[in-house]
Amino acid sequence: MPVNPIYLTDYPNMNSSFPFSLKIEKVESVVPHRHDFLELILVLEGRGTETINGLQHPMKPGTLIFLLPYQFHSIRSDPGSCLHLYICNFDLELLFDSREGDQGLAAIVLDDSDRLPPYIQLNEREMAQATGLFDDMRREAAGDERMRSILIKSKLFETLVWFERWRSSRHVDGSETACDGRQESPSAKAGFWQMIRYVHRHYREELTLERLARQFHYNASHLSECFKVRTGQNFVPFVQGLRIRHACGLLASTELPVSRIAYEVGFGSFQTFSRSFLKWKGMSPTDYRKQSHIHSAGRS
Repeated sequence: MPVNPIYLTDYPNMNSSFPFSLKIEKVESVVPHRHDFLELILVLEGRGTETINGLQHPMKPGTLIFLLPYQFHSIRSDPGSCLHLYICNFDLELLFDSREGDQGLAAIVLDDSDRLPPYIQLNEREMAQATGLFDDMRREAAGDERMRSILIKSKLFETLVWFERWRSSRHVDGSETACDGRQESPSAKAGFWQMIRYVHRHYREELTLERLARQFHYNASHLSECFKVRTGQNFVPFVQGLRIRHACGLLASTELPVSRIAYEVGFGSFQTFSRSFLKWKGMSPTDYRKQSHIHSAGRS
């Protein structure tokens, strides 16, 4: 069975109407992994090192990190130290939902995150401001006040705007090289993330690389290369991963027949679904369902 990269596939509230989670966590080490949601990390205490796509940077109080989907990263605290982190997870859709057009928050944040470091070290004033925003979000998330999701979202956007301002002020503007060596415009980079968003919304349909390339005006071979560079996977396993994770949720939480789940998540045949599921999970869909029911019974 081929070894697949470690994927974190969920976080609290990810399937709710407001896919957002915020927690304070004590960390000594986090194994290399990636996920398909966005992550903001603020270091409150301790010292250590984070590795993002093979590049290391120090972590200490005031380090603010913004991780894009599919970036490999790991964390290790210094000997004798324990990192206290604010960790905020949220869906890519929240950025695009701002409805500000090509130059809105999504385009700016995702564009800059492709060409600038994913972290900054805050000064004392900036740290107080960032901590206040995280504290506000945490307080609202723990409560049940009316319209709290609106207030949390506004605080999240404010945090991202300040992160962008602080990061931009620390780095000279640079050009981004496309996957095939050509210079890539901001609109092309934003277009790629629009495409990722589209795949996340339509993976249950018959989705091919050629169809996607036509729809978003890409050359198919260039798009294939970009998928590999930006997500660490080729297009087909990328889509299969989304389908398999959806299938896992249905197997664990519903009594739908396995054959129906195969078509529900986007596979063209039950045989293809069964082979793919075995490849990804190391067991059949039926065995996965049995195992998830055993675990569920053990927790109750």
